[in-house]
Amino acid sequence: MTSVKPHSSYRHEAHLYRGESEFVAGTVPFVEDGVAAGQPVMVAVHGSKLAALRSALGDAPDGVLLVDMTELGRNPARIIPGWRRFLDERGADHRPVRGVGEPIWAGRRPTEVAEAQLHEALLNVAVDPDTPFWLRCPYDMAALTEAELAEAARSHPILVESGALRGSRSYAGMQHVEDLFAGDLPEPDRPTDGIALPAAPTEVAGLISRHAEAAGLDPERSWGLSLAIREITAAAVPGCTLRVWVEPGALICEVRDADPLDDPLVGRVRPAAGEPDARGLWQANQVCDLVQVRSTRDGSTVRIVSWL
Repeated sequence: MTSVKPHSSYRHEAHLYRGESEFVAGTVPFVEDGVAAGQPVMVAVHGSKLAALRSALGDAPDGVLLVDMTELGRNPARIIPGWRRFLDERGADHRPVRGVGEPIWAGRRPTEVAEAQLHEALLNVAVDPDTPFWLRCPYDMAALTEAELAEAARSHPILVESGALRGSRSYAGMQHVEDLFAGDLPEPDRPTDGIALPAAPTEVAGLISRHAEAAGLDPERSWGLSLAIREITAAAVPGCTLRVWVEPGALICEVRDADPLDDPLVGRVRPAAGEPDARGLWQANQVCDLVQVRSTRDGSTVRIVSWL
């Protein structure tokens, strides 16, 4: 008989550690306790930490799924669908499960960090509170900035450090989601090219392919980007715009719409057959490097980043 008590509701924690050895020391017991309790565990962390954890655990025990977050979370909007698949497959019939997810690590591009921070806030609304899912998100205090650590405290109701748990005094819940989702994206500091929408699909495709080719984007990724933009702009109404520009290391495509979006999880939840407007954003997240969605009373912005 195991002495580990099963959890009966959703727990979202930030694990604050310093360096790889502290990460392993704090994560291995969490995983092993889950295994001892018969709880499936999914660990999605940066590749170097994944190797250290695999070494510490030995051959991955039954019920433990090890995932490289540099692949799953390359586009942070794909992480919540990844957790949903795990819950559907391993957490059926209200079975308690555990997760370790590290969406932010030293060296991530600032734009990726911003989307991973929105992802962390969204995790507080993406999972039903009654779901027996214990999710722990590692943050390296020796490598991340003070601003990144402060943001972790705003998006996690519980902080874990050196084995001790405490409530986060700055946790902001749904208000934090709303603030991030309504945030402004930085304006480009260089010339842009664009067209007014609605426009013929050939005109949209021509604008994208012209800039993708000039930027050196390979044909397959250019095709995926063009397809995603065409889906997103298919229902555009007068007043919408599409503009394109190149920044160092990235091709940026942006669609602005006068209508706001009311669901901050749009594009991160597979849409039903009767939701064509959400289909374009879902598809964009599947084929593009990074998708940023923001919405205010004045309208919505979808910005797609293709790394060069």
